[in-house]
Amino acid sequence: MRILMTGATGLIGKELGKVLAEKGHEIVVISRSLSKARENLPFPCEVVVGDLMDGPVKDAKLLHIDSVINLMGEPVVEGRWSEEKKRRIYNSRVQGTRHLIQSIPESTRTFISSSAIGYYGDCGDEILTEERTAGSDFLARVTVAWEAESEKAPGRKVFIRTGIVLSQQGGALEQMMFPFRAGVGGVLGSGKHYMSWIHLQDIVGLYVFALENTQVSGPLNGVAPVPVSNRELSEVLASKLGKKLGPSVPTAALKVLFGEVATVMLSSMRGSTEKSESLGYKFQYRTVDQALEEICEPYRTGEDIFYSEQFLPEPPEKIFHFFQDAYNLEQITPPTLNFHIENISTPEVQQGTLIDYKLKIRGVPVKWRTEIDEWQPPHRFVDRQLKGPYRMWHHTHQFRPFCGGTLMIDRVRYRLPMGHLGWLVAGKWIRKDVENIFAFRKRFISTLEIPKKG
Repeated sequence: MRILMTGATGLIGKELGKVLAEKGHEIVVISRSLSKARENLPFPCEVVVGDLMDGPVKDAKLLHIDSVINLMGEPVVEGRWSEEKKRRIYNSRVQGTRHLIQSIPESTRTFISSSAIGYYGDCGDEILTEERTAGSDFLARVTVAWEAESEKAPGRKVFIRTGIVLSQQGGALEQMMFPFRAGVGGVLGSGKHYMSWIHLQDIVGLYVFALENTQVSGPLNGVAPVPVSNRELSEVLASKLGKKLGPSVPTAALKVLFGEVATVMLSSMRGSTEKSESLGYKFQYRTVDQALEEICEPYRTGEDIFYSEQFLPEPPEKIFHFFQDAYNLEQITPPTLNFHIENISTPEVQQGTLIDYKLKIRGVPVKWRTEIDEWQPPHRFVDRQLKGPYRMWHHTHQFRPFCGGTLMIDRVRYRLPMGHLGWLVAGKWIRKDVENIFAFRKRFISTLEIPKKG
């Protein structure tokens, strides 16, 4: 099947694209930047450069599309809502969807669009099925207009009314987790309002289910079977992180801090999965306890996790050969770090090799010694800091055969000096530094002509 995706570089899009590519589908992505798409998409695809906010996109790659998965939309709960922010929230969904439909052929068989559980508005403890009438607040009005625009698409139409997506790789939970890890996270307001959540693997699973099963049509709640109150979610999150629940945040304080966004944070939406389960979808994560156990496990020991994926159209043997030369690390490290290797303990990198190098972190000279803990060419190696600026640094490199190329996966576990205090003082800065290092690496590798071995 030839599938067009929008919003493919988002949390759901990246995971969904991998699943669809592995199933053998051809994927076409609309992106404002070809280079950004190549750097950030962890699956093979054709890229059409265009901005659906400016109007319909016309390209020969769009003439033969079987199905569309529409995931675009301005983030909702990021910063206060100015009138300009609200305009972007509305237009990115309604106007963007209108232009998308004008860009695709009439022969398109399936149109699946993201929607939001916010369609229902604040409904207290009422169980919300897809037949429930819409709410009247700003987000409900946006969602009604969004779905109305999507109804104009050709073919079978599905609207997935998505709840809070829980994932270790970003999204809403990343913002929620900081105060809880700091030991001050508490319930919002009374904590009685329901929060409809879903694990990343299940929201991806619902999209695939809707794509592959023609009996699925119309709205579908993208939530887990057991919604929880804000108090329940807060208690489970604190417990899974090994923390005590902090003081409650009064409603008045939330409104002062977040303005109109506070209404979203305090709205009660208790979504039902009766429709999705009656159609045959099987949830992997039914309870929030089960979902957060899997997500929070690494954080209980005070570690931070950084995770990055990049698809490269070369076999693992070729990619691994590039990393086998330790001096290539100098090429893929930002020049601002002044990274230089001083010594390698073995003629060729292998298990047990020690690598000494120097660099500058925010202008401060640092010496670092790494040991290669594991060396499994051409699919995996692990390096571990023995001496350096971190209390712990453990970096797993994986090169997975994927769709005729390589899915390059970096997973870094790290701890800062001075334990919890160090994390509180410098955690966000260090996180940004780590993200910038790997963003530079992605940009460099996406344009690299990797020579063949020998």
